Amino acid sequence: MRHQTGVTLISLLVGLVIAMLCVIALLSSYRVVVKSGVESRMATSHDTQLQRGLTTAQMFLQNAGFGLSGSNHIQTSSIEVNSQNLSALLWRYKTGTSTFCQGLVDIKSSDNKKRQLVLLQGTQDSSSTSCDDTTNLSTLTWKVQSALATLEDFSDDKTNPVQINFTQSSSACTPYGAGKVDASVQHPLILISAKTSTQHIAGLATVEIPVCVVNITV
Repeated sequence: MRHQTGVTLISLLVGLVIAMLCVIALLSSYRVVVKSGVESRMATSHDTQLQRGLTTAQMFLQNAGFGLSGSNHIQTSSIEVNSQNLSALLWRYKTGTSTFCQGLVDIKSSDNKKRQLVLLQGTQDSSSTSCDDTTNLSTLTWKVQSALATLEDFSDDKTNPVQINFTQSSSACTPYGAGKVDASVQHPLILISAKTSTQHIAGLATVEIPVCVVNITV
C-alpha cells in the first residue's frame, strides 16, 4: 500500500504565518505612504498660506501713516485679543476725514490646534467708535477683522507656539527695495519673521521679510 501525501496542519500554519507577515508588511508600507502624503499636503498648505498671508500683510502695512503727520502712527505692542495677551504690530492711516486703525498678530485658532495670521481692527471702545489721530494705539480695543493665513503646528510637543514675529527699527529704506535710497531720511523698518514647513522640520533659521513704511518719517 502506498503512503498518501497531502497538506499537513503544520504546513497550513506555516503558510498562514507567512501570509500574515506579508499582510503586515503591506499595511506598514501603506501607513508610511499615507502618512507621507498627509504630511506633504500639510506642508504644502502651510507654505501656500504663509506666502499668501505675508504678501497680503505687506500690502495692508503700506497704508501705515497715510494722510497723517508725525511718527506715532505705527508700533509693536502687547495687546489683548480674544482673551489672549499677544505681541502685535499696530498702525493707523487716514482717508478723507476718517481714521482707521489696523494691526497684525499671530493668534491661536479657535480649536488651539493651529495658528492664524490675522488682520486686526482697532476702535476707541467696545461700542466700535472709530479711532482717532492721536490716541496711543496700544490702548485701543482690538478685534479680529479677517484671517490672512492659517498655519500648521510643527512643534514636537504640539504646544502650538507663535510662528510669526514683528520687530520695528528705523532705516533709510525704500519699499520692496525699489528706487533710490535717501540716506538722510529715516523710515520705520518692520521685519516680519516666519518659517516655512521645511525650516520648521529641519530646525533652520527663520525668513525675515523687511517692510519699509515710507508714509512715516522718523
